[in-house]
Amino acid sequence: MDRTFSLVSFRDGAGKPVASLFHVACHAVSIYPSNPAISGDWPGAAARTIANALGGEALFLQGCCGDINPWRRGAGPVAEMAEGMAKKAQIVARYSTKLATSALRIGRTTVKLPLTSEAKKRTGTDTVEAEIQAIVCGPLALIGLPGEPMTELGLAIREKSPFPQTLVLGYSNGNGVHYVGAPGEKARGGYEAGTGGAGTDECGTILVEGALRVLAELAPKR
Repeated sequence: MDRTFSLVSFRDGAGKPVASLFHVACHAVSIYPSNPAISGDWPGAAARTIANALGGEALFLQGCCGDINPWRRGAGPVAEMAEGMAKKAQIVARYSTKLATSALRIGRTTVKLPLTSEAKKRTGTDTVEAEIQAIVCGPLALIGLPGEPMTELGLAIREKSPFPQTLVLGYSNGNGVHYVGAPGEKARGGYEAGTGGAGTDECGTILVEGALRVLAELAPKR
């Protein structure tokens, strides 16, 4: 699990919150599959509750949650998650640090992710092109990975990132090879490492290395 809760608050000249980005790694499946309707699930409830608690708008950024689900499901747990995250957001906002801003910088790279033999037969190709994108402002970096990356990939990128505040997003810019884990994940078996993922065991390393290359290119030169 990645227990990190990140909050980025944008405020006006008087210090009043305009919008807050909150970043968590957890599947939005608290009411799935019992509710057939279109829903914001727990992130929608959490965004509303955080907005009421802090003021302004609240926007959710999904982390690397390919192997993280909510611990309970249903309307009650959704309300509990929303309330808990709003309390966490209030604590984070109270002890937050003002970041030194700079001009926005963006970077991207495209990597080729090798497919498993089953996926090659299904698609008629050996690899899938996938985009990795970064947006940087001062010491803050947002780095987006395609598909459903598992938790270890986000932790690995954050650990080696040249930016002290790095938010690693999944589900960005296409499906990639769907679920992607660290090397050795496929040997464990299970849905995500098996039928849920079309890529080989090397795909996780390729995404991590690609993300770190983009971040290094955008980092201030010493």
